[in-house]
Amino acid sequence: YKGLCDLIHQKTGGDDGIYFTYKENDPISFNPFFTEDYRYDIEKRDSIKTLILTLWKREDEPPRRSEEVALSNAVSLYIEKIKKNRKIKPNFNSFYDFVRKDYRKILADKNVREKDFDVDGFLNVLEPYYKNGEYGYLLNSDKELDLLNKRFIVFELDVVKDNPILFPVVTIIIMETFINKMRRLQGIRKMILIEEA
Repeated sequence: YKGLCDLIHQKTGGDDGIYFTYKENDPISFNPFFTEDYRYDIEKRDSIKTLILTLWKREDEPPRRSEEVALSNAVSLYIEKIKKNRKIKPNFNSFYDFVRKDYRKILADKNVREKDFDVDGFLNVLEPYYKNGEYGYLLNSDKELDLLNKRFIVFELDVVKDNPILFPVVTIIIMETFINKMRRLQGIRKMILIEEA
């Protein structure tokens, strides 16, 4: 698939033939917060929330309703902020900064109790995905790549399929990409191919 992607990438002048894989010296990275048109429909917002929730909570640790509401509000307010101020680069780092500074103050002003949403615990668990953390590269890609209009994308999962951190993130990105294409690209034939699943 790498060769096919390279050929398509070359023939389309770099517009298509996007290939994602994980290498130790060039780890896979995304920016799930980026959209070219700053359009954040319900699916996009839900995808961001699901991604953050997956990183924040373990499988055997369901979130409380108050935590879900707080996360939903944080994502919505962050999106409002980046839409108003386009100098803020939409990525996980700026979301983390927003929660640490702005959202913490909003929660305090609303008298949200720590037992309802522990912002320090939230930030602590997500710190590995922030800036120079162990996975700081994962959700902060510098490539402003909106996959919506890309016609040929390959996600190579062999290396990450057994990784408990990377595999869920990549899977959520794949699903969000396909759902986004299904909803927004009306009248265009789409196909998802899963090999050796």
